[in-house]
Amino acid sequence: MAAAFAQYATTQTHEQRGPSPWTAALLTVLTPGLGHIYIGQARRGVTLFLLVMVADTLLMFAMMGVLARFWMFAISLALLLGLWLFIIIDASSRASRIVERPQRGYTRRSIYTVACVLAWLITFTLWFYASNAKASGHLGYFNAISASMAPTLQRGEYFLADATYYRGRLPSRGDVVVYVHPKQPDQHWIRRIVAVEGDRIAFKGGRAIVNGMAVEEPYVSAGPPDGEFANLPEMRVPAGRVFVLGDNRADSVDSRNEVAHGLVPVANLIGRVTDIAFSHDLSRMGRWIGTPSHL
Repeated sequence: MAAAFAQYATTQTHEQRGPSPWTAALLTVLTPGLGHIYIGQARRGVTLFLLVMVADTLLMFAMMGVLARFWMFAISLALLLGLWLFIIIDASSRASRIVERPQRGYTRRSIYTVACVLAWLITFTLWFYASNAKASGHLGYFNAISASMAPTLQRGEYFLADATYYRGRLPSRGDVVVYVHPKQPDQHWIRRIVAVEGDRIAFKGGRAIVNGMAVEEPYVSAGPPDGEFANLPEMRVPAGRVFVLGDNRADSVDSRNEVAHGLVPVANLIGRVTDIAFSHDLSRMGRWIGTPSHL
C-alpha cells in the first residue's frame, strides 16, 4: 500500500513538473511559436512563427493592391487563422505529453519576454507600414461610405482595388476607379470612368451619350429624366483627364458638376476596383465590380 502511494505521489510530482498545456496555448495566442519555446522546442517555434509571417505578408499584399482579388484575400486570411489555430493546438498537445519541464536556457521568463517583444515588433512594423500606406492611398482596400455607386456598391461595403493596374495601362471606359478627388486632395473617391481623353460626352435623361452613341449601362440607376445634371450639352474630354460618374446618377457628385468635382486627372487615379471584400449581404462577397465584360 505504501509502495503504491509512493508511486502515485511520484507520478503526481512528475505531472506537476511538466509544462502546462494551458500556458503553452496562452503564450501561442500572444505570439505564435512562443508556446513551443516554453516547452523547449524553440526551433519548431521559430519555424512556425516564420510561416505565420509569410501568411501575414500574403494578406498584406492582397490588402495593398498588389494581389487585389477576393480569392487571394480570403485564402491568405484563412491560411493565417488556420495556421495560428494549428500552432495553438500543437503547442498545447505537445506540452501535455512532456513529463519533465525543460531546463534549457531559452525557457526562462526573460527569454519569453524578449521573444514576445521581437515578434510583436516585427508584426507592428508590418501593420505600421500598412497604416501609412492606407493613409497615403496606397493600400488596396476601401470602404463605400455613400450610396453614390449603388447598386454596384452598397453603402458600408468594403472593396479591393488593384493599385498596380494603371502603372502600365491607360484608363478605359467602364473602369470603376479609386482616385484622389480633383478639388479635395485629402479625399479618395470611387466612381466609374465613362469617357476618356478625346471623347465627346453629353447627357440625356440621365444617360450618357459618348461620341454620339448611347452607352449601354445595365449597372446604372439613372434617376428622374429631368433631374439636375440629367440633361447636359456635349463637351470634349481634354488630354490627361477622364470623365467619371457615379452609378447612382441621382445621388452622385461627379464630373457633371464642374464646381464641386470636375474632370479627374489621370495622375490622380489610385487603382482599378476589383472585388467586394466585405458586405452585410454574404452573397455579394467576392463579386467582381471592375470593368464590365461587355466593354
